[in-house]
Amino acid sequence: MTKEYNKNFIIQQSAKLFYYKGYKNTELTDIFKACEMPNDIFYKFFSSKEELLIAVIKYHTENLINFFNSNVDDLSIHKFHYFFEKYFENIVNNKFHGGSPLGNLALELADLKNNIREELVKSYKKIELRFSFFITTLKYSFPEKYDDIVPETTARLLIALLEGTILMLKTEKESSAINDFFIFFDNLFQLNNDTDEQLESEETVSESEKMISSDVTINIPDSIENEIAGGEIDGAAINEAHNIDVSQSISDDISEEDNIQNEEIDEIKSFANFKTDDYYNDSMYYDVDSDSLINVFDDLENSKNKIEDNE
Repeated sequence: MTKEYNKNFIIQQSAKLFYYKGYKNTELTDIFKACEMPNDIFYKFFSSKEELLIAVIKYHTENLINFFNSNVDDLSIHKFHYFFEKYFENIVNNKFHGGSPLGNLALELADLKNNIREELVKSYKKIELRFSFFITTLKYSFPEKYDDIVPETTARLLIALLEGTILMLKTEKESSAINDFFIFFDNLFQLNNDTDEQLESEETVSESEKMISSDVTINIPDSIENEIAGGEIDGAAINEAHNIDVSQSISDDISEEDNIQNEEIDEIKSFANFKTDDYYNDSMYYDVDSDSLINVFDDLENSKNKIEDNE
């Protein structure tokens, strides 16, 4: 019976080899052996090892984004926090071996191959856009808490801090860097305030209702007050005029708020419709295990042992 091979399988096996041995230390013969396939099968899918590398970079990127989407499935900062917890958990469970799949390739190749560096920039940009969209939506939903946050800058900082934390975990072989990461994260998103987003939303609605239903204090110029006191202007007529003005003012305020809200929604939609095709073709998505951070973290110890046995 003839064994069937597919592109995804080759990419997955190569991703593990690059992760443990590095790109330069992985020979094509290592890939042929790991995939248990004849040499000519490889060239039906890839023209070179470098073309395979670009596919591996995209594979890592899509795995990370799919992992984010599976864990952060609604507008919850706590789920965003959980996403990072699970990310670090995979590394801790692997006894801090390996580091960051994308970060490792960046450290190894960014100064040597400009086309690979550009591909890595595209990958990090795509992850940044996903983080930034979530933070943007969070900011517009809870402006009283997150109004000072700049989504794009925050997304870049989180990615930089994430990669830096993984590097520290890899070198120190202990988890104190994770605590440092979450001190920054919790302070940034004010998670030390025991306020749930649902409560925030209810309070926001409540405040809006109070603004509409409460008495509005109007400062009446002294000249008009004097005219009222002198009987030159009918007090009842003034009160009626005030009621009209107040109603109109509230109506104008509501209309203005609606316009602002619509503008914000349009801005979010515009952000969501960012042309990610400039970075990746959407057909370049792979089937991955959504319950795991990334497939190279699956059964890592066994993969490591196989590589050592082959050497």
